[in-house]
Amino acid sequence: MQIDLEKVDIIRERAGLSYRDAVEYLERAEGDVVKALVFIEEDRRAERAEFAGKGQEVLDKIKDVIRRGNETKIKVERDGRTMVELPVTAGIIGTAIAPQLALVGAVTALATGCSISVESASQHREDQQDQAQ
Repeated sequence: MQIDLEKVDIIRERAGLSYRDAVEYLERAEGDVVKALVFIEEDRRAERAEFAGKGQEVLDKIKDVIRRGNETKIKVERDGRTMVELPVTAGIIGTAIAPQLALVGAVTALATGCSISVESASQHREDQQDQAQ
């Protein structure tokens, strides 16, 4: 097996690799340029598949966070009456879009004797069951 600079340059030009990577692929292919290029393609295909799998995993986690955010509620109450109840996700988006408005709303709610609380879905179900009894 002979690896010379010409073969390394061919691999580098066609695959956009460093000298070190080109030499490693040529060694793996026992000096055969075509085999080295095939190995490179196979490795890149495997990397894309792995990335796609991880991308789906991340997307699933984001969906789960959004679902939990929609189940968790921000509640504004005054004298035991619920004035406003909205999903945490909506509160976060609203705060990101108009932070000054969110701050004014929170200060106004507290200044007028309202309480602001965050309830998880399980707390919300327990409260509803208690009210039903």
